Amino acid sequence: MKEKMKAMVLYGPKDIRYEEVDKPVCGDNDVLLQIKAIGLCGSDIRTITYGHYKVKYPQIIGHEITGQVAETGKNVKKFKAGDRLYVSPVVPCHECKACRLGYEELCENLTVIGTEIQGDYAEYMLLEEKVLKNGVVLSIPDELEYEQAVITEPLSSVYACQENCSITLGDTVAIIGMGPIGCLHTALAKIRGAKAVIAIEQSEERLNKSKEFGADYLINSSKEDPVAKVREITGGWGAEKVISACPSTDAQNQAISMACKKGTVIFFGGVPKGKLTNIDTNIIHYNTLTLIGHYGYSNLQARKAFSLITSGRLDAKKFVTHVLPLKEIEKAVELTRSGEAIKVVLKP
Repeated sequence: MKEKMKAMVLYGPKDIRYEEVDKPVCGDNDVLLQIKAIGLCGSDIRTITYGHYKVKYPQIIGHEITGQVAETGKNVKKFKAGDRLYVSPVVPCHECKACRLGYEELCENLTVIGTEIQGDYAEYMLLEEKVLKNGVVLSIPDELEYEQAVITEPLSSVYACQENCSITLGDTVAIIGMGPIGCLHTALAKIRGAKAVIAIEQSEERLNKSKEFGADYLINSSKEDPVAKVREITGGWGAEKVISACPSTDAQNQAISMACKKGTVIFFGGVPKGKLTNIDTNIIHYNTLTLIGHYGYSNLQARKAFSLITSGRLDAKKFVTHVLPLKEIEKAVELTRSGEAIKVVLKP
């Protein structure tokens, strides 16, 4: 008779159930991971609410992963029972043209844990040979809590974004959206030497919290024109880097108008399917702006993000505002949507 475990199973949009399922069986080349802390991501909330075109139901989702090795296959030599691990959910093939060009995040055969294969909204998950071989699986130092290590996943994408657009000494950086991603952008921009970070957000609660992560100026875009305010703060010049870190076409449009001449605008947050952003391309043309779309991160960038946390350069603990049992997923989603939470961590 198969062993059982508890898991949060998604059966379709707005149909997620906490139930008993079969516990994964560890093969000769696999690692069975006992999940210790799960990060609730905004993309998880979208998948729970609207579904995801790559998810085949029923599916155990979740892709911000930390845990302890419960069992290893006989051919696995790198890890042993008891090891504390962070697991990156993006697993490139290393063989397609994108991978060969160094664009692992755009792998044409990308496997994403929690989408194509079982995620970590469960007591256990299986790290198959492909994940161990092609992905990033890192040992968590004893002094680092699982709840802190799980911040590595969102930080990896933030790190990749700022490395790719070269945020550097002296930059004024405007960030639209102060959810967990926006707050991570704020902290990292300061680490990279930004002269000033301008935080833009409609939630007063989140806006005030952004000060803890290094924001120098706060703009409540529900009360004042964020473009005019950025211009005022910068003496009419604009920001060298503008990051739209929320799923809003209005934010993307505003971002273009906030940038200084020769500035860089990054579309970090995707927008709902079918929504189009109406942009005055003359602003881009005559100000010679650079417009960058950002998605994902490479294996190396994931490792660099992890080292920022393990070294203490970035205090991951500050971002975790709530820790809840996995079965209280609905409460976690509401805390995130309301703006009360920055980052919710779930425990099986």
